[in-house]
Amino acid sequence: MTYSVRGAVFLAVTLTIIPLRLGGQEQNLLPHLSPAVLALYAAHSSFINLGDPFDPLKISEIGSPDAGKTKILDEAESNAADYLRAAADLVAIYENLQSEADRSIVKPLLIDRLRLYSRLLGIDSDKAAIPLGQANKPATTKRALKLRDDILAAKNKVGAIAASL
Repeated sequence: MTYSVRGAVFLAVTLTIIPLRLGGQEQNLLPHLSPAVLALYAAHSSFINLGDPFDPLKISEIGSPDAGKTKILDEAESNAADYLRAAADLVAIYENLQSEADRSIVKPLLIDRLRLYSRLLGIDSDKAAIPLGQANKPATTKRALKLRDDILAAKNKVGAIAASL
């Protein structure tokens, strides 16, 4: 019984530490990356919200008058990070295809996916703008404005990459 518990704990710790240790190195796993892919990875890492290390359970936000608005911003930020990571990975895979026949097959699909992620980022930028006029605390308004601008910039990067293919 204790060996199975220890094994489960070891596995859980290993699976959480390895991705954390890779951190910014995952972009180096593919041999040839263009500046566009590196820009997408950089934009992705800017949306990773590690939260407050002194309040990991976000207890201070429970009684906050802006708790619902903060949750909306957290969701928009998380979605934007997911979409950017997916877009960066797809473009990196496309760029590392060796065969022109494979590239010609994948290119229309890639353009379609990048346009989809661009539209989804636009929707998330609109979500991030929801608390702008309704927030009770200035910090929430400031965060919403910065997040909206960052997501719009990421949307434009993804759109520009889709247009350049």
